[in-house]
Amino acid sequence: MEKMEQFQKDEVRHHYIAYLLDHMTQKGMSVEMVMGLIREVSRIVFNNHYVSLKLVNKKLEYLGWGKDVLDEKGLQLILLFLEDHGFIKVQWEVLN
Repeated sequence: MEKMEQFQKDEVRHHYIAYLLDHMTQKGMSVEMVMGLIREVSRIVFNNHYVSLKLVNKKLEYLGWGKDVLDEKGLQLILLFLEDHGFIKVQWEVLN
């Protein structure tokens, strides 16, 4: 049973990573740029108790990534990646 659960987790992990890469490359980023973006977002998340799309994009722009690099989907996929790999614990909140 444990092997099946691990297989399912690995399949889900593969799909969202592929989805993230596909999503960002469609926006014109290379795979290498996406990896750098993940590193930058992780630094931003580690140094802030609360993050939002607006905050992350503002900090990315300050770092030279340009204006509004991420959309909500891209940020959520990066946060999922970081959480899944044990780097962060996300408390998801929906704001209206």
